[in-house]
Amino acid sequence: MPIVGTAGHVDHGKSTLVQALTGTDPDRWAEEKARGLTIDLGFAWAVIRGHDVGFVDVPGHERFIKNMLAGVGALDCSLLVVAADSGWMPQTEEHASVLDLLEVDAGIIALTRIDLAEADTVEMSTYEIIEEVAGTRLEAWPIIPVSPVTGEGLPALREAIGTILDARPAPDTTVPPRLWVDRTFTIAGAGQVLTGTLASGSISLGDTVTVLPHGEPAKVRGIHHHGGEVDTAVAGDRTALNLPGAGEAVDRGALVTTEGGATTATRFVLRLRPTRAVGAIPDRGAFHLHIGTASRPARLRRIGGDFFIATLDVPCPVVVGDRVIIRDSGRKAVVGGGRVLDADPAARPDRGDLDVLDEALDGTRDDVATALLGIRGRIDRDVLAAMTSGGRPERAVAVGTTWMSEAVIPSITAQALAAVESFHAEHPTRPGHGKAQLASRLRIDLPTLEAVIDRSDALVSASDVVRLASFANELSATEQQRWETARAGLEASFNVPRMGAIDVDTETLHFLIRQGDLVRVGDDLVYTRAQVATMLDKLPDLGEAFTVAEFRDHFGMARRQAVPTLEWLDATGVTRRSGDVRSLR
Repeated sequence: MPIVGTAGHVDHGKSTLVQALTGTDPDRWAEEKARGLTIDLGFAWAVIRGHDVGFVDVPGHERFIKNMLAGVGALDCSLLVVAADSGWMPQTEEHASVLDLLEVDAGIIALTRIDLAEADTVEMSTYEIIEEVAGTRLEAWPIIPVSPVTGEGLPALREAIGTILDARPAPDTTVPPRLWVDRTFTIAGAGQVLTGTLASGSISLGDTVTVLPHGEPAKVRGIHHHGGEVDTAVAGDRTALNLPGAGEAVDRGALVTTEGGATTATRFVLRLRPTRAVGAIPDRGAFHLHIGTASRPARLRRIGGDFFIATLDVPCPVVVGDRVIIRDSGRKAVVGGGRVLDADPAARPDRGDLDVLDEALDGTRDDVATALLGIRGRIDRDVLAAMTSGGRPERAVAVGTTWMSEAVIPSITAQALAAVESFHAEHPTRPGHGKAQLASRLRIDLPTLEAVIDRSDALVSASDVVRLASFANELSATEQQRWETARAGLEASFNVPRMGAIDVDTETLHFLIRQGDLVRVGDDLVYTRAQVATMLDKLPDLGEAFTVAEFRDHFGMARRQAVPTLEWLDATGVTRRSGDVRSLR
């Protein structure tokens, strides 16, 4: 269902015009009836040129501006109402500024109460409107004189609305659903009901949705649209959802979506432009930020040009690209509006990065996701999807739960190569740089490091280390000579010295153990490969069973070597121990 919303100064005839178009009085509250003004959002329906059209009547009184902002966020057509006998007024200017800041292109200016004005007054009011909207998006809107009382102009107004709705693009139901809550109430026996306009996607009976910022999942038990029950609501529909599990804390400003449909934030980057009335937005100060149907106190700080950091005390649902309106808390006036560029910005956002994001907002959500990933280099996949309402980046590599930009791979690869080359130079006999230590050094996770290695011909991953593909760890000539001398001394008898007493450095010792030239049989005991082979050949000479002492004497070693050597032979399955006696397996 397409949505048409009214805007304009108090008592200029918005509700009367909606009633004339629909036959339904949109004023819902007794207070509204008594005071003759609209306090909250009102709703009505009509069929116009074959379209089932929902009308949202918003307040015009200054004190109810936040309710007005809640009603213009998801409109297919806007009606700016100006009374011919009163002309352009302060709230007319403020509402027109909001529509311009929200970049609402489809709209009509209804010049109402022409039955109460002379012909020349109607003409003067028309010229005044033309002057006031010059230079804004509203200057392209048709101006249609109309009287809800006499019916004059109503056919022309319906025709203009129909023309706009005919050109309305088909709703995209492939994106995650997003419904900003504008009303909540409870029905006995059914539970909580949330209403709003479904801005994107679709919601069906039985779907599990999430209500942000509370994050409470709830199952859709009922859907009402256009006064009746339906199985599915699609983008553009005025919708009432029965969500008994949503939680009592849900109120206007909450967002109904699915997992990954939006994120929540207390700090984000905005690009703002001021209203004509204020001329310039202060560099910093206390304001109210309006997004969807949410209104949050916010602190603004200019970070350069039109870019601001907004900081909130309470988390707010948000998607990059969302449009916002800023009201000055002191003056209680709209001072500017714009769009969200980043919902998780760096401490000091780069101006060039913000320009890239701003340009990406004119494209698809995938374009926005690509721009964000290009700036971050790496980002959690769920976080990026939520920030872009399901956007999927191009030129990206999926690494576990992370997206990695292809553009950052050469840089990470170069850093990894430099680190591994340095490690080989410092430790030429080690097989490679510890993988976990390298990932920590590069400030990346292990899956990212593995992805980088897989795409590099120069790096090789072996077990828990990383080495250069060209690296062959071997002893230098000096180290080799030193080892040959030490080996001759070891193989002279089985009464070998402790590991620390062998005349080679620690690096060489561990290299020889990894290579298999030395066999470690105890904490501080090694034999050469040839000694182990000789020992295995001579074991049968001890007979079917032998003691530690017999083993010690047979091989000419001390008890310090005999006990750990026999324990090693037991552990490797060569011998079997039974009490104080051992036998060959």
